[in-house]
Amino acid sequence: MQAQRKNIEHISVALILSIMAFLMISSIAFKSRTSDEDSHLRYGIKMLNFNSDKVDGHDNSKMPFSIFNAIAVTYARNILNFAGKGLKENIREHLAYSLGRLITIIFALLLGLYVFKWTKELYGSIPAILSLILYAFSPNIIAHSRLITTDLYAALMVTLSAFYFWKFIRFGGWKRAILSASMLGVSQLTKYSCLFLYPIFIIIVLIRYSHLIFRLIIEENIKELFKCFKVFLKYIVLFLFISALIINIGFLFNKTFTPLSKYEFKSDLFKALKSIPGLERIPVPLPYPFFQGLDMLKFHENNHETYKNIYLLGKLKTKDDHPKGFKGYYFYAFLFKEPIPIQLFILFSIMILILNRKSHDFLKNELFLLIPVLFFTVYYNFFVTMNIGIRHMLVISPLLYIFCGNLFKKWISFDVKIKSILIFLLIYLAISVLSYFPHYLSYFNEIVWDRKQAYKLLADSNIDWGQNSWYLRKYREKNPEIKILPEFPTSGKIVVSVNHLVGISDPERYKWLLQNFEPVDTVAYSYLVYDIFPEDLERISKKYQKKDF
Repeated sequence: MQAQRKNIEHISVALILSIMAFLMISSIAFKSRTSDEDSHLRYGIKMLNFNSDKVDGHDNSKMPFSIFNAIAVTYARNILNFAGKGLKENIREHLAYSLGRLITIIFALLLGLYVFKWTKELYGSIPAILSLILYAFSPNIIAHSRLITTDLYAALMVTLSAFYFWKFIRFGGWKRAILSASMLGVSQLTKYSCLFLYPIFIIIVLIRYSHLIFRLIIEENIKELFKCFKVFLKYIVLFLFISALIINIGFLFNKTFTPLSKYEFKSDLFKALKSIPGLERIPVPLPYPFFQGLDMLKFHENNHETYKNIYLLGKLKTKDDHPKGFKGYYFYAFLFKEPIPIQLFILFSIMILILNRKSHDFLKNELFLLIPVLFFTVYYNFFVTMNIGIRHMLVISPLLYIFCGNLFKKWISFDVKIKSILIFLLIYLAISVLSYFPHYLSYFNEIVWDRKQAYKLLADSNIDWGQNSWYLRKYREKNPEIKILPEFPTSGKIVVSVNHLVGISDPERYKWLLQNFEPVDTVAYSYLVYDIFPEDLERISKKYQKKDF
């Protein structure tokens, strides 16, 4: 009986991940390169050539993990140049790129296995399968698992780091400590946001052992308190040492131990750090490009040089007037772009946790899921001005899906009515997500019932990241009379990308269109189609003169 249950479990996991793999692979077939993929691949190829240097404005956020995509693309190019000479060059390049994207898909499937594994250890097999379904049918996970970027890699390593830290704190031991520290170190090679795992883990430890600390303080047991502090300090040194070693390996020990005085910082934060008396002479035990990239990222975020205007709920903020960004931007992005069933599952799971708080061992389990979620949610919504897409919040998505397993923990004891509601929500989830095939990057839930109106809420990589040029070409072949991105106000059938329409690059160019007309159709959801009649254009001609464009 036990063996039979195991077989069913393995078959279920394999089936769910196979469906996810099919959705990712089949939906990427005709997708053109997004705006960031070339730069990530370029840095990966530099790493492949043993060069981890960063070029300001191009490589500031790029990380060594892109080497995995670069290996696949380089290998595919060599094979296709030799064996695929009969194919057109653009087709060979698209196939090579597709193989590079396949690497990200493989890592996404690995993350799925860990969603299942952690949920099973917390709540059991049935909750683990249901959490895996939520992960496999997450449109935002699917969308970014198919790209040569590091958003998915960061989500993977945040999950793995949190998982192995949970194992270490729960069960102890030097082996688990080393494994946890190693995962934390590897995470730093995916995305700079993973640096926040260090304060997150410290917060978890302080909360986890707060009762012990307070008891020792109240009892004035200084000896035991000092002993705990020594153990804490010992593990901090271990984690920092292993992290520094892995970061150095990842960046090829590039100018490690360069003193701060030799760094050419651009951001005010790092300039201030460098100016601290005595500190500038200290050699930094990290590679130069790691520290340099962090400085460049901070500088460009503060000065808005690597991205243009930002947009939310019909309001555009230009580079000159958005130093603070949109507070709560990612709450709105989550509300509109996370499937409604998943939002309900998260809400129900929080309610179950609160109602059953006495029977939950929160400090031993859910703490490791929810502290990272809470930390990143607060950070991105209130401290980040680079409001350009929900992809930055992918780091918390797998943790939320694991947490939702809590809702299904007592599945066997649920009555038919509750089971029917939960099954209905899972079916609703699948239908909602599949209805956007293959355009998952532009997914919006049913709050946005008219998909032509999504541009009124969000833009940038939430809808239009340059991924649908192939679909635009096909649309033009069927409609040769269309005018794509006209320079001036004109009548006829017009096609404009969402980002151009709302003014991400130029706030004035399509103001005449944005303020006076409604789209009649979309091309792959990221291009909007308008039918402009001559009399309509005449009506607004006095308001919008040619000189304004």
